[in-house]
Amino acid sequence: MLRMAFFLLGVWAAFTVVLSLLGEPFLFFPSDNNTALFPPLYRYETLRLTLISMFAYLSLQIVFAPEKKFSAAQITTTTLLFLVYIGAIKIIPEGHLGKEAGVLLAIMILALVFYFGSRPKVKKIFGRR
Repeated sequence: MLRMAFFLLGVWAAFTVVLSLLGEPFLFFPSDNNTALFPPLYRYETLRLTLISMFAYLSLQIVFAPEKKFSAAQITTTTLLFLVYIGAIKIIPEGHLGKEAGVLLAIMILALVFYFGSRPKVKKIFGRR
């Protein structure tokens, strides 16, 4: 019963992200478009969709691969990669790719550092002796 609930919530979350990325937001972000926000609204939307997509990914992992264990570095890397992908999808139509390319590149570099830094060979080099 619990796995069925995780499955349904994961599918709902994936459905929400896909609809939002296609331009039809399923869950509306409570903001007035006339309000000047800093950071801009598309950054808030990117963060919201990243968190919902991570929920979808992890809940579907619980359903289809319950024996799989994740390390903190794997979850961090996956979250950062979702942030880059969704950020690029949201930023390109807004026309802000020139301003945000450095941010996306920095996040991608951090994801690679977490990914390669969590490997056993690297852990042995920098581990305690």
